[in-house]
Amino acid sequence: MTVSPVHGMVPPVPGTERGDAMRLVGAACLLALLPAGCATGPLLDNPMAVPGDAVPAACENPILMYPGRAPGEGYAELFDQVLDVVDDYFPIAYANRYEGRVLGRPTIAAGFEQPWKPGSPDHDGRTLATLQAYRYRCEVRIREGNPAGYFVQVIVRKELKDYPSPAGQFSMVPVFGDAGTVDRDHFLVVDPDVTNPILDPTARWIPKGRETALEQAILHKLQRGQ
Repeated sequence: MTVSPVHGMVPPVPGTERGDAMRLVGAACLLALLPAGCATGPLLDNPMAVPGDAVPAACENPILMYPGRAPGEGYAELFDQVLDVVDDYFPIAYANRYEGRVLGRPTIAAGFEQPWKPGSPDHDGRTLATLQAYRYRCEVRIREGNPAGYFVQVIVRKELKDYPSPAGQFSMVPVFGDAGTVDRDHFLVVDPDVTNPILDPTARWIPKGRETALEQAILHKLQRGQ
């Protein structure tokens, strides 16, 4: 618009140079707003559903199985079910019905390069197993519940391979004159739960805690089978 001393604000006249420029600016603004449409983000109190597999809720560990059965009923069935589920992940190394204990043979953890092998369902665990040598040790304990049912506890420990020498040898060997030579064979750090003595000093594994993601996978499979 132009300012006239007599009539005040005068709108641009179509066909003039100023009127054509105003129409071009308006058309450009309209084109810029068209792709946006009326889409808005989801409200905080009503979030948008994201497609994908639902992550199951974490189970208690130990978990209560067969809560409707009295102690002594269904124990043989439960023990066989535990053997069947553990065997899907670990070869059975020890099983005792009277003790209520099942041990899986230590198994090298499978990484992303071995998707056909069972292992940790957690991406971080798979990444660690891909980049470094890890192994898992599984233990399952069964005890009677009160007043009914059975408590099943699943423990999966992970261990990192301790190699006696680095994988890539260096061309130069550092020499420290102020420190004596340390013989690592005399210092073995082992998990207190390990019952088998280490006969070969080169076959050493460093405890790295528990693999809770694999424990949850075994517990969920036991729940679905009861």
